[in-house]
Amino acid sequence: MISKSEVLSCLVKLGDSFEESNDALNQAIHKTYYENNWLTAESYWLAINHWKSMLKLENLEAFSAPYSFATDPRKIGLIMAGNIPMVGFHDLLCTLLSGHIAVVKPSSDDKYVMLYIVDFLVMNGLVDRIQIVERMDAIDAVIATGSNNSFRYFQYYFKHIPNLLRKNRKSIAILNGSESDEDLQNLADDVFKHYGLGCRNVSFIYLPKTMEITRVLDHFMTYKELANHNKYANNYTYHRAILLMNGEQHLDTGFVLPKERLDINAPLACIHYAFYDSLEEVDDFIQNNTDEIQCVVGNYYHPSIVPFGKSQSPDIQDFADNIDTLKFLESVK
Repeated sequence: MISKSEVLSCLVKLGDSFEESNDALNQAIHKTYYENNWLTAESYWLAINHWKSMLKLENLEAFSAPYSFATDPRKIGLIMAGNIPMVGFHDLLCTLLSGHIAVVKPSSDDKYVMLYIVDFLVMNGLVDRIQIVERMDAIDAVIATGSNNSFRYFQYYFKHIPNLLRKNRKSIAILNGSESDEDLQNLADDVFKHYGLGCRNVSFIYLPKTMEITRVLDHFMTYKELANHNKYANNYTYHRAILLMNGEQHLDTGFVLPKERLDINAPLACIHYAFYDSLEEVDDFIQNNTDEIQCVVGNYYHPSIVPFGKSQSPDIQDFADNIDTLKFLESVK
């Protein structure tokens, strides 16, 4: 029986292996980009370096301490998304820290680095705790992340076992007019890191009526090079054409299309914004969209507010959809 201390030790070793001199890791990143041009080496190293900082013994011990370690391990299916680098790693981490067996189905859009991670953990002592599979057969519970369409499939297919299912979400920013230039520059990171593809990327900005949207957009210009990324540029061109054909009023920075619209679901290469008169309006908006919001960035009294610039650097204790993954895994018997 593998002990929790052995799992912790193995995870720390994995973090230590996240070095730019690691040829196997670099090869996995290169193969990923070759098949999926969204996942650039720059984008990948942002994610890897973040996890390197998290995979320290004191962090892992503090994170897992409140939860029990399974003495009778169950097979936990992990169906991973691939929209941004390593998006499924937190689920793998939680499964291993819970004492269960991870049955992993990596996303076809982001499989090579996950295969590197699994191979590393297996070779360093977790051979009986991780499996890579193509189909989810003979599992005791499942954690699945995907689109709204796949969510409905997951609901039907896994209705007979304990499940933690996730669908599309977006993040929003709340401004109050007191933001510094540094705050707004950090907000640009929240919008554009990983090309805006993640559920933690800000896609809607709520501003007071006393604030000009142009002040925000001026800071977005540091990301104008996104126009040179072929896939991103295709989205920008497509949505610009749609807006023009429909005669919809919008702004155009040359790489992103801001539109005044009270809607958190802005398409890729677009950003929605709206103005509020009072915080009661903000409260109502958040309440009415709670099930679609991943996180709230900025100056607001929300209990899980995220500081500007930190949406793509979640703490190890920031659970997706605010559902405690470790508590779910603890309940699987």
